[in-house]
Amino acid sequence: MKEKLELLNERLRDHEEAQRVYALAEIKKEVAGATSSMTSVPKPLKFFSKHYQGMKDYYNTLPASSFKVILGVNQILNLE
Repeated sequence: MKEKLELLNERLRDHEEAQRVYALAEIKKEVAGATSSMTSVPKPLKFFSKHYQGMKDYYNTLPASSFKVILGVNQILNLE
């Protein structure tokens, strides 16, 4: 799971928007699936904690685009 989330984190920065959108959807699916059955902090969020600041910085550097809107609306980790 950790390796998959790290790969998806890298894909968020891919040149192809389709890859970024796919990665975002997969991250959401992983987090949602884990949170529905656990009462403590889900593993996906634990694995992602070290990437949080990098994701936030990346979001802030994105030019206005449909992907930035999608990423902001989804707010995986409250990026705004």
